[in-house]
Order: sequence, then structure tokens, then C-alpha cells
Amino acid sequence: MKLGILGCGNMGEAFLQSILERKIISLADILVCDLDPKRREVLSRKYDVATTDKVQELVNQELLLLAIKPQNLRDLPVIEKETIIISMLAGTSVSKLKTKFPQAKIVRIMPNLGQFVGLGMTGVFWDKKISFSSTEKEIIQLILTSDAKVLELEKEDLLDKLAAISGSGPAYFLSFAENIVVAAQELGFTEKEAELLVRQTFVGTAKILQENPEDSLAEWRDKVTSPQGTTAEALRSFKKNDLERIVLSAVRAAEKRAGEINQEN
Repeated sequence: MKLGILGCGNMGEAFLQSILERKIISLADILVCDLDPKRREVLSRKYDVATTDKVQELVNQELLLLAIKPQNLRDLPVIEKETIIISMLAGTSVSKLKTKFPQAKIVRIMPNLGQFVGLGMTGVFWDKKISFSSTEKEIIQLILTSDAKVLELEKEDLLDKLAAISGSGPAYFLSFAENIVVAAQELGFTEKEAELLVRQTFVGTAKILQENPEDSLAEWRDKVTSPQGTTAEALRSFKKNDLERIVLSAVRAAEKRAGEINQEN
């Protein structure tokens, strides 16, 4: 199957690299379209992949991965061709995509930062009005999985909600980590020392969760929390300052923005 990648920033490149490493689609059958000449040069040099700045050159590709910014959808020409679209455009519904690809079979996905290391979390919604062949489904699923986890969603609106959790989630964790680094410096550690402490703490915790999928988050939190100890005191402070409300408010804001993007495009 011939693959076109429209927009090949960080996430598009993560998929390209995974596809090539696992030999899902041969290099000769891949065409990357990106308007940035410097980006095309980098991708061509790094992967020896064919590139173009003309969207219309993708019409002969049977499978098209959309990795552009959602607001750039309006600038695309209408492509009246039967093709398969895998869209990672946040807040951009199947019906909205149909205005540009009226004959296409559409799959919406929402990957996250973990895709860069083969440990992504990807939400998937298949257009319910379309029947995909077993071969088409197999290739799409191969593209999505690698070492990533995939959650198939029955309702399209859940994809925007998922974007607010796992899609944006890495930024939440990183923002929290940044604040712990600042706190460590307030306690007297150097910036370098604080970074080491926080990074390794997050890496170790993530590894525990990965290797113990049957255990709840609370179980491992409790293993660290001695009654009347230092950790318990910190957790009480979180509760007193209503961390749960802060997190929920942030997630709701992300979900709301996804809906606004669909209206703007």
C-alpha cells in the first residue's frame, strides 16, 4: 500500500520512523508532503524518503496520514479520490474531514508523546459509516501499534475527551515535574541536581507502572506513604489545596478547546 504523509513535524516523523523501522510499508512507497523546505531537506537526508511541497502529488497514495495543524485543514484542496485517511488532527470531526476528502474512508486517531519512544497511547475512532477491508484494518493497526497501547473508541466525541487526557497528558506530567524541580532548588539543590532527582524519580515510577499493569496507582502510592510520614504530609497538602479540582479544571479546559477547534476549522 502506498503511503502519503501530509505534514511531517515531530509526531509525523515519529510515525514515519516507526513504519520504516518495522518495514510496514517500503521506503519506495512513501511520499512526504511538507511546505517547509528545511524540513523536507532534513527528512530526505535522514530517511532518504521522497518529499514534495505539493499536496496534489499525494492523490496517488492509497493511504494518507494527516499530521498537519488543525487550522491548516481549510487551506487544503478538495481531493475527490477514494483513499484512506488516518487523521491525527485534534478537534476535527469525520464530517469536517469529509468536506476535503468526500470519497475517503476515515480513521481518526489521537497519539501522544510516547510515540517517540514506541510507548505511545493512541485513541482510535473508525468511521462507522464505512466498511474497512481486513487488509486495510491490518495495515492501519500495524501503523498504530508498535509498542504503543491502542484504545478503540465507539463514540467519536470520546476522542476529544481522550485528547484532554492522554493526548495532552505528557505536558501535564512534565509541567508537574518542572514545578518539583523549582521546589527542589528552593530547598537548596542546584538546578542540575534537581533535574537529576526529578527525572529519575519519574522514570523509575513510570517503569514500575509499566511492569505492574495489574496493580492500581493507589497501591503503589500507598507503598511510598507511611502513616504520619513525610509523604503523607505532602499528600495532605495536595488535598487541602484541592489538587483534584485543579486537575479536573485543566482537563475540562483542554476538552472545551478541542470542541472550539472543530468549530473554527
